[in-house]
Amino acid sequence: MDTQHKIKAIAIDLDGTLLTSDKRITGTTIQTLRQVMEKGVHVVIATGRSLATAIRFVEQVGTAFPVVCYNGSCIYDPATKRDLWHISLDHEICTEIVRIGKDSPAHLHAFMDHELYFTNGGREADYLEPLSSVVGKSVDFDSFADLHFTKAMFIGEIGETERIRRHMHQKFGNQLHMVYSHPDYFEIMTGGATKGSALQRLMEMYGISSEETMAFGDADNDKEMLSWARYGIAMGNAHDEVKAVAAGITAHNDDDGVAKKIREVFELNDSR
Repeated sequence: MDTQHKIKAIAIDLDGTLLTSDKRITGTTIQTLRQVMEKGVHVVIATGRSLATAIRFVEQVGTAFPVVCYNGSCIYDPATKRDLWHISLDHEICTEIVRIGKDSPAHLHAFMDHELYFTNGGREADYLEPLSSVVGKSVDFDSFADLHFTKAMFIGEIGETERIRRHMHQKFGNQLHMVYSHPDYFEIMTGGATKGSALQRLMEMYGISSEETMAFGDADNDKEMLSWARYGIAMGNAHDEVKAVAAGITAHNDDDGVAKKIREVFELNDSR
């Protein structure tokens, strides 16, 4: 059986993968994704982003399939506008994250109940997603009686974020899943929350196996997803350790890498 006839779902990361460096999805890529969706293939956006900053890209692609967001801590169904699955950090861990944030030059961004919160000093810290300063809220974290972050993100130099990572690992161990989605973006989720585990959970809901799944990614937080999917494809711009776990490599995200590999596998023509 040809590879294309085995694939029932394609999971795609956003930043560094589906999106170009200037945060666009090219017309070629949108056309390609819509062609495979017309063939009955499900397209899954799987991102470290929050739902608020990811949903416009989901809508632009035109997929009605559930989206994996917050690095696998949530599966959201755009059709019913509800979470199919959502896990969060417990209050003790969140309190420690807030405590560290007060004394750190790295900026804390915390996501809770699909809202983004930060201290005023961190409002402009998320330079990869300028919309964050608009959709987020500046708060005093001590004013919350119950903290249950879906994801916490420290934005800063790697020397400082590594100090935070070591501290959190020493204190909480495998209760946490910690990754870098960008050299300056250190992210903390509850243990077991990965794009790979969330994708597996979502595919099981639809009766789709890893052997029937293709996935694209470029960063540390994509490794579990690329390892789980039978056809895990690393971008040309991916880190070397990401390429090492992938089944294949495609072109750069600024060179329609996702579209090129899909067109190759599904033998699509260049025009409709």
